[in-house]
Amino acid sequence: MADQQAILWSSLLVGTSVAVVVVGLNAVLSGVCRSPWEAVSLVAKISVAIVWTVVHFISRGFRPRFPKWTLRFEIFRAAIRTVNELYGERMVKDARHAQIIRAQSEAIGSVLGWFYCRWYGRSMESIEFNGLEHLWLRPKNTQKNNAKRLVVMYVHGGAFSLLSPRFYSFYGVSLGAAIEREFVTLNSNAQLDVFLANYHKTPEFCFPKQPEDIVQVYKYLLTQEGLSPNQVILAGDSAGGGLAMSALLRLRDSSANLLPLAAIVSGPFVDLSGSVDPASGQNCILTRSTAEAARVVYHPTCSDQSTWADASPVHCHLSGLPPVFIQAATLDYLYQDSVRLKEKAKADGVQDWEMDVNEEVPHVFSLFPSWILPYSKVGIRKMAAFAAEQFQRTE
Repeated sequence: MADQQAILWSSLLVGTSVAVVVVGLNAVLSGVCRSPWEAVSLVAKISVAIVWTVVHFISRGFRPRFPKWTLRFEIFRAAIRTVNELYGERMVKDARHAQIIRAQSEAIGSVLGWFYCRWYGRSMESIEFNGLEHLWLRPKNTQKNNAKRLVVMYVHGGAFSLLSPRFYSFYGVSLGAAIEREFVTLNSNAQLDVFLANYHKTPEFCFPKQPEDIVQVYKYLLTQEGLSPNQVILAGDSAGGGLAMSALLRLRDSSANLLPLAAIVSGPFVDLSGSVDPASGQNCILTRSTAEAARVVYHPTCSDQSTWADASPVHCHLSGLPPVFIQAATLDYLYQDSVRLKEKAKADGVQDWEMDVNEEVPHVFSLFPSWILPYSKVGIRKMAAFAAEQFQRTE
């Protein structure tokens, strides 16, 4: 009798534990999965992908797939790519899933941002404008005599649907600190602030709402913060890089005297044609299905080129814009977007844009923490050097 009771209680304990784990997985993965069983299946597939990644790593003599990669990055890529291949389209097109992922990104970003702000001596200040939260990342020690205030306004990526300024807080802090180090090298006394701009997301809102938002936020900095255009560099990655380019085109066409000092775009989404080599991006985190879903949701009539306007900057005239630094990665699914953007600028007579091509690294590689992908420091340093040089021209 006692043995039977022990077996019963053990069974109940195991069953309850399994149920708790399943419910927990469902909660954590609710941004991509629609049921507990789907969550369990996803975890199993991610686990298989990670195991195969480690097996291949060992079979290569404990060497990563590419010299600039690490095992940590390969494992991270395997997990994220598995999610994107299975549910990338759902995450971008389904508002409920997109909203959950945004909320999760805010929570993760708040924690990472807090640690990075403490480490680099910066503060994170939230403001509300246009019904959205935006973030200031400022140095805590601002007692520089006669220091000129300079601002990098950063537009985050995420397929126009996902992520948030808070998720980019650790990256904004890293970029700001790198620019400040360049200021020291150049003997500049400037004070740098990073402003993480927000915009209304798809699928709830589509083009032209997003570039309109970015232009409004930029003008807010000029009017409410008392900044002049030559005190601001506009930057962004992926979808955010595309929005930064669209905003530049809008400012040029409506009020060219308000154009910022320069721009920095990393792996920008700037071509609505969808003409990408099917074999490209096989080693990237971004997948074809996710990119295609982002394109269609952002611009519902993207099949009609006559409606593209500045949503597809590579098909716009690019003269009359400030200097632009394009950071590209050869393993990026969107690599050809960067190539076409630079080629179009050259065809339009632009001579002051820079193209930074980085071999064997993936989409927006600079965004990854250096403990996952050490080469990200190189990408940040290159962007910082460009920003510091542009700012120095105004002193």
